[in-house]
Amino acid sequence: MSLYRQLFLGLSLLFMLLLAGIAFSQFTITRNYLVEQQTIEIDNAIHAVGLAISPFVEQDDTVAIESVINAMFDGSLYQKVSLQLLEDNTLIERSYPVQPSNVPHWFQHWVNISPVTRQNTLTSGWLQYGKITVTSSPTLAYSKLWQSSWQLLTTFIIGFVIGVLALKLLLDHFVKKPLSQFQQKALAIADKHFGQPLPTPSTTEFAPLTHAFNQMSAKLEQHFSQQAQEADLLRKRAYQDPESELNNRRRLLLHMEDWLEQDTTGAIVIIKLHAISRLRNNKEYQRAAQLARKVGHHLKGQVAASEKLGRLSHSEFMIIRPEHAAPTDQAQSNSAMLNLLDQLNHIQTRCSPESHQPIYGGVIIKHIQSSLGVSELLAQCDNVLSKAQHSPQRFAVIHHQNGQRQHNEDQQNGKQPSPLRQIHQQGGHQPEHLLWGKQQWLDLCQSAIEDDHFTLSFQMVRDSQHHPVHQEVFAVLRHHEHSYSAHLFIPALSALKQTADLDRHIIQKALRYLSLHQTFLAINIAPTSIADTGFIQWLDSFLAEHPVVSQQLIFELPEIAFLEDSAQTRLLCMVLDKHHFTYGIDHFGHHFDSVGYLRQFNPQYVKIDTDFTRQPTDDIQQDALRALIQTAHHRNIKTIATRVEHQPQYQALKTLGIIGFQGHYITNQKEANHGRSSS
Repeated sequence: MSLYRQLFLGLSLLFMLLLAGIAFSQFTITRNYLVEQQTIEIDNAIHAVGLAISPFVEQDDTVAIESVINAMFDGSLYQKVSLQLLEDNTLIERSYPVQPSNVPHWFQHWVNISPVTRQNTLTSGWLQYGKITVTSSPTLAYSKLWQSSWQLLTTFIIGFVIGVLALKLLLDHFVKKPLSQFQQKALAIADKHFGQPLPTPSTTEFAPLTHAFNQMSAKLEQHFSQQAQEADLLRKRAYQDPESELNNRRRLLLHMEDWLEQDTTGAIVIIKLHAISRLRNNKEYQRAAQLARKVGHHLKGQVAASEKLGRLSHSEFMIIRPEHAAPTDQAQSNSAMLNLLDQLNHIQTRCSPESHQPIYGGVIIKHIQSSLGVSELLAQCDNVLSKAQHSPQRFAVIHHQNGQRQHNEDQQNGKQPSPLRQIHQQGGHQPEHLLWGKQQWLDLCQSAIEDDHFTLSFQMVRDSQHHPVHQEVFAVLRHHEHSYSAHLFIPALSALKQTADLDRHIIQKALRYLSLHQTFLAINIAPTSIADTGFIQWLDSFLAEHPVVSQQLIFELPEIAFLEDSAQTRLLCMVLDKHHFTYGIDHFGHHFDSVGYLRQFNPQYVKIDTDFTRQPTDDIQQDALRALIQTAHHRNIKTIATRVEHQPQYQALKTLGIIGFQGHYITNQKEANHGRSSS
């Protein structure tokens, strides 16, 4: 029982006992008063009748005596009157019937008012003439006591109700309100939602407690902020170049591994600024850092969201471009590269006017049959920069296919080939889908949605005890007896901001799947879908129509949506909370922005970015990963590691406190999906 209820019931009971005691005391006083009044009335009546009949007794006038007795005694007050004349021993007696009364018998039974009998001797001088005896009737006393009891009971009930209401108002204001504030504040602090400090209550005893709560909340908020800052600092120390604020070499190598493992085409753009090396050699470190920072800031504004940008060395910057990210026209490609080099040259001139060294760039095209490794790719970067220094265009292109390096003879004549044109020229050796542009992918996906040619594949997430947690859903496109996994067409749809229709279709298919299977599914929502207000409105209506799957369907939202489109993401999370659906955050920690945004949301879990989970035994990565895990766990948010490929990695992640695991090491053969996981 709550403290408020205990206080309310206890004080109400005490108040009721107090009123009951007062009522009982008043009832007893009234009863005693009526009994006393009855006795006084009898005494007065018997003395008065004695005086009235004394002359008639002396004269022995019996008729007159009876007339006086009948006149003086009322049947409602008296039960029996008797007169015994001593001279001739005559007895005159009058008995009065009991008058009808509205007093219930049980009241008369439990409340005893006995009749009062008084006797008086009639005298004249020293002579005694007779004895008169009068017995009262309690009927009138019962009636008055019953009426008084009703009034007392009514007053008691009204007083009790008013008192209880007043007591409730006082307890609500002075006890319940502060206690509710403490309770809500404690729950909010437990969920790491600190909010505004509590107002100081008027109750003196609660003021120190309020002050202690506010102090604790402020310190915990400060601790969480410091922890988030520490996580940000460790992530930046592990993966960010401090001068350019871009990805450092360690993270670029991880991105290169990912890129090389994908069975798609793509390109690497590498740019070299000799001016930075010259400034560092001259020990002008501040100017070198300033130039690197301005170059990094400019490159950030030039790359797409799907591209990876970083600083490979002091003077080298790299852009990893997946499929669909590069220009599709030769002239456009050449012009874009030259324009970028000119812009960087202008920045270099402003930061280092005395430097007259040109900026060189290189492009390495990877075809689907390429068997490049990271070390070979780094060697190719040096090679393409060397070729660019001898090119009048200041940049060169190298194609890598079937383990062989190719470059165009047009470079010898000062002509720079377009990367994508070279892919098209060798299209006879490429799979058909590599020749499709963004619009072709869009048309194909729209047709597949209409014809229901999308299928679902799944990858299981398990906890540390190998119990199933949920299955992540992946879309697979079926076309002409071929299967295309999501990483092939999602970039094209995202670039065209046309992912909403596909997400709707996948959600509907997942719902049909859940109607046939008892499991938990997690569906990825694209950032461009989150930015689409129409999609959120549709999802609001859709979830309202299907509340039965609220505990089975989970939505995975990318971290970038929380950072770059927080208003739309907050709106989507409000819709999910409204219909009691849960959500998780994918690629948690991927961006260098603060993870403090977690304070504004309440996800069920976060999936740690693979940059932190791939090599958990590395000390620097381990510190950054541990900070991310603690940040999530302190908010009671589960952590999941993806791309868990082998047992040592699994054990290291488990030791660090990861709760859920996903990847080929976790997935059983029977559960292995036929679509490539994008986790």
